[in-house]
Amino acid sequence: MSIANRDTGVEFELQNTLERGDRVWVIGDVHGHSDALENLISELDPNPGDRLVLIGDLIDRGPDSRMVIRIARSRADTFVLRGNHEEMAMTGFSGDEKISWAPPLDWLYNGGAQCLDSYRDAEGELVTDEWLQDLFWMMKLPHIFILDEWILVHAGVDPGESIEKQTADNCMWIREAFHYAKKPIDEQKTVVFGHSITHRQLGQSIGDIGRSDFSLEDGRPYWIGIDTGACDSVSGWLTAFDLNTGRIVQANDTGDTRHSGPVFKQK
Repeated sequence: MSIANRDTGVEFELQNTLERGDRVWVIGDVHGHSDALENLISELDPNPGDRLVLIGDLIDRGPDSRMVIRIARSRADTFVLRGNHEEMAMTGFSGDEKISWAPPLDWLYNGGAQCLDSYRDAEGELVTDEWLQDLFWMMKLPHIFILDEWILVHAGVDPGESIEKQTADNCMWIREAFHYAKKPIDEQKTVVFGHSITHRQLGQSIGDIGRSDFSLEDGRPYWIGIDTGACDSVSGWLTAFDLNTGRIVQANDTGDTRHSGPVFKQK
């Protein structure tokens, strides 16, 4: 299994953002809900020094994956991690001498069909060049960001391995082994992740974030789950979590917003 990819340049920028007192907003799984993302960013009203991190699964299931990618790629203040849905789409590549792409069936059944629909023109034809350009962009996305006090990742981390030995598969797919771990892989770092809808896999009320039952030495939770189900019919909330203050901001497709937190006690 391949070791997870990092981007140390982005990690350096995010850490500097925190140290100068600006905000780093970590945003959960968007899943094609561009209206919710636009509403959320508008509510956050980021300052020039603030940074946004999209934690993976930008695409699939929702109505406009294409626009979500356009937003992510056009904003200089925004960084993106790779999720399992981006990974599934990329498995369609094949060929050594001439690279080709065909939609994987398991991806189509898991929301990929809706993703492709958002890349069709007025005649219903797939805008292939744009879709392939976005796929190549996804291939360059890292799997994990590691900061002084935070680990940002799509699905979680393997509690039995060190940070340096985390695999790409675990970063994008892990669930129970991470959720139920009683000991953090680093006592100084809280893991912020998506992938598991909080009211379906983490035992929370609809729209609430998930928090580990175990705490670090400074009192922060070992992990914080922020996939509150933007693509879920009974939720629809897209969540942003501020690393500096622990505050939560949420928005949905229809323009409703709400604020809560802080998640942890300020130092």
